[in-house]
Amino acid sequence: MKLEGRAQVNTAPALAWQRINDPEVVRRCTPGLVRLEETRPDHYEARIELKLPAVQGRFDGAIDFLERAEPQRLRLRVQGKGPPGFVSGDVTLSLRESGGGTEFHYAADLQIGGQIARLGQRMVSGVAKDMAAQFFSAFDRIDQVPAGEPLSRSPLVAFLGLLWGALRRLLGRG
Repeated sequence: MKLEGRAQVNTAPALAWQRINDPEVVRRCTPGLVRLEETRPDHYEARIELKLPAVQGRFDGAIDFLERAEPQRLRLRVQGKGPPGFVSGDVTLSLRESGGGTEFHYAADLQIGGQIARLGQRMVSGVAKDMAAQFFSAFDRIDQVPAGEPLSRSPLVAFLGLLWGALRRLLGRG
């Protein structure tokens, strides 16, 4: 499954680069990410807890930084598995100055399997894009929210929002 998208944040590129490489910022901004711990250089153990109506469970996995071309590009390998299935693949994040802030472009080539794959590529893609939008929204607001408060919506709320939007489009109201 291929995912691709763009997001604009009101953070200067140098600071955006610093933050996207900060595990605490990434943990706070990623919906459902409850653990992100560096266990060796450029290798992080991670845990994401999903609570979607069709799929619930925990993914334990790893994130490896494969390439860092400061301040323009990151390439990561992600992998996770749990009762809902598995996810593995590569993600590339590109950063560029845009309008006084930073534009992120993300591209992912992922393999998914198990219960999560049965939702269908279109639904999984929609949820993933919504979670990316939540991530970048939280990333943009990180200075405004105290460290103990959540920055992003839960994956369940994201999934319900996605379903509501699809229903509105089907009814010709969105």
